[in-house]
Amino acid sequence: MKTPPRPVTLADVGAKAGVSAKTVSRVVNRHPEVTPATRQRVEAAIAATGFKPNMAARSLATDRSFLIGCFIVNSHNFYYAELVRGAARASRRYGFHLVLEEIDADESVADYYHEKMRNIGYHGLILPPHYCDSAALLDALEEDGQRYVRISPAIDPDRSPSIYADDGQGVSELAEHLWRLGHRRFGVLAGPVGHLASTIRCDGFVQSLVRLGCSSSDIRIERPASWNSIAMAGRDVAERLLRTGERPTAIFCYNDELAAALIGYARDMNLSIPHDLAVAGFDDSETARLNWPPLTTVHQPIVEMAERAVGWLVSPEPSGQTICPVALKIRSSTDPDAVFIPE
Repeated sequence: MKTPPRPVTLADVGAKAGVSAKTVSRVVNRHPEVTPATRQRVEAAIAATGFKPNMAARSLATDRSFLIGCFIVNSHNFYYAELVRGAARASRRYGFHLVLEEIDADESVADYYHEKMRNIGYHGLILPPHYCDSAALLDALEEDGQRYVRISPAIDPDRSPSIYADDGQGVSELAEHLWRLGHRRFGVLAGPVGHLASTIRCDGFVQSLVRLGCSSSDIRIERPASWNSIAMAGRDVAERLLRTGERPTAIFCYNDELAAALIGYARDMNLSIPHDLAVAGFDDSETARLNWPPLTTVHQPIVEMAERAVGWLVSPEPSGQTICPVALKIRSSTDPDAVFIPE
């Protein structure tokens, strides 16, 4: 029987790099008092030897779990998928591990934390919408001394480190784009009531149109009766916007998935996109790029926001708020002359 190879030790890496095992341990544990040159030499030796840190021993030595927790509602949703991608990438870069906590939308997140999470010893937690606005959860985290970062909180934003996307700027640019194209009757497929992003996107879009000279009576706002299915939600609102009253010539949707569902319904009515109806979304998801015609949307830097959240959690003193810029992506769902170049 073949004897398994001996695991590579700190001493082995130190010998390769010409430093002590203690110095290797400092590099592995991201100790700040290591010179860049030494860190580079040790990291090269780690790569050359295939050294794998023992997470249990590392946690005991530093009194840190090296676990970052992230709450999500639906891992299939584009927003949460991108959030996870950014958080996982940053966690790996800092030497941490990401743990996902997928919770049903109607489940009490505070109860879930009390019953299943508080004894795990997370180094930090990422709270995206709508968990970021649970006062009961925030109270429990602060009572336990658990550090956390919130993404786009609507309530009491100064309570904790928070990260936002500049949704208002994005929808303002979108409104100007549609106005320049000559549209004067608009529809808005709004997001969930009480969500900060939904409020900012809907109100910002409407207010921008009014500033441009649009009458508020020419703007119709509708919300899905249910969010159980994005496809059904989009078609439900599409029917109300397109079959009752004077039909809008341009519709802004809370996110790309709703916009794609609305386009499908508009096609069933034999409406040409964008000649009969211009449609725009928000997020710049894969749906926006795969849809036909490609969807005009506002790019939200979800991955970068998650990376910043992890960076704050692993820093000594995370604090304050930061706003990440967005970018309008004009494609042929609103502008027939737009040339789509996949990124």
